[in-house]
Amino acid sequence: MKKLIIFAALLGGAFHASAQSTIIPHEYEKKDSVFYQVPNAVLIIDKLDIEDYFKNLDTLLVQKAYNKTVFRNIQFSPLSPEEVQRHYSLASKFWTASKANPLSYSTDKITLFWNDNEGIILPYIDEIIPDLLEAGKVQVVDRSTNKRVKLYKLDYEDVNGKSFRIFKLEKGKILWRESEVFIEQVYNAGR
Repeated sequence: MKKLIIFAALLGGAFHASAQSTIIPHEYEKKDSVFYQVPNAVLIIDKLDIEDYFKNLDTLLVQKAYNKTVFRNIQFSPLSPEEVQRHYSLASKFWTASKANPLSYSTDKITLFWNDNEGIILPYIDEIIPDLLEAGKVQVVDRSTNKRVKLYKLDYEDVNGKSFRIFKLEKGKILWRESEVFIEQVYNAGR
């Protein structure tokens, strides 16, 4: 019995290790970037990726009749289609007007969803960060060393039967936990 328990533990550990993958960010200099400071790092996101996202949303939101389910970010979950349309319209206008301006965000500051400043774009950036991180399209600077990281890890966590991505620095510090932005959708999915 003891051998069976040890074998099961080793098998589980091997499965866990294989579920984790290493991501090497693309090595190119971004000409125009958005800086997003999280507790352990600064994420540098190319504005062209955000521009592409907004262009896709122009079509997708119309096709889906501004349904909140287009987004996984919990901040959209209580909105009606009219509110989604209004918020997106405000965010899109702000994005268009501020493309040439430097944008910087931080999880250290509270940003209200209906801000009439650069904060109105934040939920949209939060929405695409996990996909950009997984694709290696985000440059990551470790806040403890102020150096760009050469690689980071992607792992998964299960919350109520749903899988969420966790991105970690090499030494295990959490870079981005998808469930922190999307978890409430699990509980409000039937709304």
